[in-house]
Amino acid sequence: MFYLKRSDPEAVGFLKESIARFRSMFHTVFAADNVILFNRTLGFRNDARFMDAFNRNARNRQEASLLLRLNTIAWAGAQVSHIPGDFVECGVWRGFCSAVLMDYLNFDRLDRKFYLYDTFEGIPSEYDSEKHDSPLFREAGLYDSVLQRFARFPNATIVRGVVPESFSEALPDRIAFLHLDMNSSKSEIAALEVLFDRISSGGVVVFDDYGWTGYRAQQVAEDRFVQARGHRILELPTGQGLLVKQPSP
Repeated sequence: MFYLKRSDPEAVGFLKESIARFRSMFHTVFAADNVILFNRTLGFRNDARFMDAFNRNARNRQEASLLLRLNTIAWAGAQVSHIPGDFVECGVWRGFCSAVLMDYLNFDRLDRKFYLYDTFEGIPSEYDSEKHDSPLFREAGLYDSVLQRFARFPNATIVRGVVPESFSEALPDRIAFLHLDMNSSKSEIAALEVLFDRISSGGVVVFDDYGWTGYRAQQVAEDRFVQARGHRILELPTGQGLLVKQPSP
């Protein structure tokens, strides 16, 4: 799946024809989620446990297109296996990303908690700084569907409400993994102001929207926030940003 400036039949047909021609020109072609790669091994696909978790949880074409992004998230989650702290996601929507990660890590067997924060009713107007709210974020039955999706994980805590106010309901003391996907610079900075100091040294933050041109305001705000604290975010070809928390000086 690709996110096009134009989605008329002519534009879609051109994209499909171009990818087909690429396949005749290169040994391998990966094309999904606005990324086209030529002759790359993508060796993470040899990780049967990851691929099984991804395929079990992808419920539609959009989710199935996010393989590269989920590889980043799975790497980050595995990377912090010896880092103290719990896991946090702000901006859950249908729960796909965290469902794959928890499945991959057998999270129900870990002595950790996973906190999942969302309004499940879209981006609140007072936090919709770039006007990215969508009716998709408030689809009927969304909250109940997410509750059902994570029902098999007794160590998952789903918090319904507006971040950061909803942190008063439940909040970990230490964080090893943080995934931010709130589609709003104001929301994500408000979350970071509370959560960043709780991230353990060596903990990992994945910013979902960081490198996408339509979400440039988040990159600008997050760069300013982390640079003031002596950190730097790595922009990935997936559009994600990646940060490893450094020890305090």
